[in-house]
Amino acid sequence: MTDPLPNSAHHKLLRRMQARRQFVWSSSAGFAGLASAALLSEETSSGGHSQPGSHGPLLPHKAKHCIFLYMYGGPSQMDLFDYKPELQRRDGQAVQIELRRRDVKEGRLLGSKRRFQQHGDSGLWCSDALPCLSRHMDKLAVVKSLWQDSFAHGSANLQMNCGRIVQGYPSLGSWLNYGLGRENQNLPGYVVMLDPRGGPIPGAPNWGSGFMEAQHQGTVFRTSGQPVLDLQPYTLDPLHLQRQQLQALQALDRPFRERHPEASELEARMASYKLAFQLQA
Repeated sequence: MTDPLPNSAHHKLLRRMQARRQFVWSSSAGFAGLASAALLSEETSSGGHSQPGSHGPLLPHKAKHCIFLYMYGGPSQMDLFDYKPELQRRDGQAVQIELRRRDVKEGRLLGSKRRFQQHGDSGLWCSDALPCLSRHMDKLAVVKSLWQDSFAHGSANLQMNCGRIVQGYPSLGSWLNYGLGRENQNLPGYVVMLDPRGGPIPGAPNWGSGFMEAQHQGTVFRTSGQPVLDLQPYTLDPLHLQRQQLQALQALDRPFRERHPEASELEARMASYKLAFQLQA
């Protein structure tokens, strides 16, 4: 095996090599203290992207950003925007309901207890649960054609965020990040902010990149403690030592990357190491 570092520096470094999680801290030293003006000034165009899986917009578009509020655990659409007059007429009626595996039982239909009214020039329905929002219905586009394949919460969450009831598919944010590109290659193009009480089940797959490159997965901003993990180092090492650590880690990981080119997570992680080092160097 060829020594990835010259002379005896490699052997000295291996004795000081930290666990990979600690290396993340070391390589990210000083990131949080960088001047945001210098960082934001380096906006990129559609060409010249150096990070794996990054690019500019694939097609001409008007939209530049998307804020997706996923109200996990919120009120039913039938109590907000989706007025169902037939359900209201049949409220309390006994019906035969097929649950699972052809298990048929008798149940009763339950209509909404809210009062609905049409609003604006569009005539969109809205219940009295949203008295302020109902005054702005002409500014909204209400989609009522969605449906799902599972009544289980975890699978239904995945289908809403990723389009499938099983894991392994890109989330909506990943597709947007892939299609729109990023304005600045030094900042994440897709961020996730969770409810302090807990995120949707089954967790990270709701904002994962699935079969796409890991570059397009969401970056989680935490509600307590450090907003983004691993931005502060355990110890402050000199830049030349961090450069040697990065070179050693690249040399150790290169055989795996050559055998598994589909494993984009490793390449994306190495790109973040390089970026952190360049920012502080």
